[in-house]
Amino acid sequence: MHVPSPRHLFSCLAFLVLLLPACSRDKAVEPPPTPVRVLAAKAGSESSGLKYTASFVPRAQVQMAFKVGGYVEDLLQVKGPDGKPRDVQPGDRVAAGALLARVRVSDYVAQSNQARGALNEAQAQLRQAELDYQRANELLKGGYIAKSEFDRATELLSVARAKVEQARSALQAADINVGDTELKSPMDCFVVQRQVERGTLVSPGTLAFVLSDLSSVKARFGVPDTALPLVKTGDSLSVVVDVLANRSFPGTVLSVSPSADDKNRVFTVEVEVQNPDFELKEGMIASVTLAGQPGQTPGMVVPLSAVVRPADGSQGYMVWVVQDQDGKPRVAGRKVQLGAVKGDSVAVTSGLAAGERVVISGASQVVEGQTVNIIP
Repeated sequence: MHVPSPRHLFSCLAFLVLLLPACSRDKAVEPPPTPVRVLAAKAGSESSGLKYTASFVPRAQVQMAFKVGGYVEDLLQVKGPDGKPRDVQPGDRVAAGALLARVRVSDYVAQSNQARGALNEAQAQLRQAELDYQRANELLKGGYIAKSEFDRATELLSVARAKVEQARSALQAADINVGDTELKSPMDCFVVQRQVERGTLVSPGTLAFVLSDLSSVKARFGVPDTALPLVKTGDSLSVVVDVLANRSFPGTVLSVSPSADDKNRVFTVEVEVQNPDFELKEGMIASVTLAGQPGQTPGMVVPLSAVVRPADGSQGYMVWVVQDQDGKPRVAGRKVQLGAVKGDSVAVTSGLAAGERVVISGASQVVEGQTVNIIP
C-alpha cells in the first residue's frame, strides 16, 4: 500500500483551501430568486373590441339663484300624482319660461315708484332750466343781462340734464330689481334640487333650484392613450344601457379631452345621445365599445401590469417572459408591440406567442436572466 508523503498531503490541502473561497464567491454572485406571479399569454378576440364603462350626464345643468333678497312668497304649482296642485318637486318637468319662485315684490315696487317720482321731478326741473336758458339767451342778445348771468343759466341746464339721466338710471335699476324677484326656467328641463320653501328669507345669491336639460345626454368615459387613435370628434358610437334590457342608443362623439386626468391618466370622451322620451337619466351606467384599428390583428392578451418600459431606457414597451434554463425559471426581456386596451388588459400584436409565461406581478423588480420564484 502506497502512503502519500507529508509534502503531497500539504499540497492537496492548500489546493482545497484556495478552492473553497472561489466556490463561495461563485454562489454569492447568484441573487436570491424574486417572487413573481405569472400568467400564460392567450390569443385575443377579433370581435371583442374595446369596451368601456360610461355614465350619463345632462346636456346642460344650471343653478338658479336669487339676485335680490326677500321672503319667498310664491312657488311654481304643478299637478301631483293625485291630480291636485302642489309645489314643484325634484323630478318634475318644467317648461322654458315657467315661473319657479318669486320673492315678495312689494318692497321693490315701492322703490321703483320712488325712482319714477324722482325722475318726474328731475324732468320738471329740466323743463324749467330749458325755459330759463332760452330767456337768458334772448336777454343776452338784447344786451339786457351780463354774460355771467347767461353762463349761470347754461350751467343750471347742464346740471338738470345730468339729474334726469341719473334719475332715469335709478329707475331702470329699480325696475330690474322688480324683475329679479322672479326666477324663471331658462329651458325645458327637470328639477334636480329645490332649496327654498314658501316664507324662506333669502339673500342675494341664495341657491334656489338646480335644473337639468335631459333632451339629450352625454355618455362620459375615459380611455388610455393607446386607444386615442380609435376615437375622434364626430364619430358614431353605440351606447348600451344594461338597466334598459341592454338597449343600444346611437350617439355622436362630442369631444375628446386634449389632456389626461392627473389621477388615472385617462382621456375623457363625451358621446351625445338623443333622449326624446327621457328614458336616460343622469348617473345611469352604460357601456361603449370601440372597434379595433383596421387591419390590426388581435394578437396575444396580457394584463396591463405585465407591461413595463425597456430596461435599457429605449423607446417602446416590453414584458418579462419566464423560461426554464438549467432547470431553473429565469426571466428574459421581450420587446413587444401593443395594440388595443380593454379594461385591465392589453393586446400584444407582436413579440409574444400564445402560452408563454409572462410576469404579471413583480415585473418592475426583476432583471435580465434572474431566477424567480413563481408564487400562486
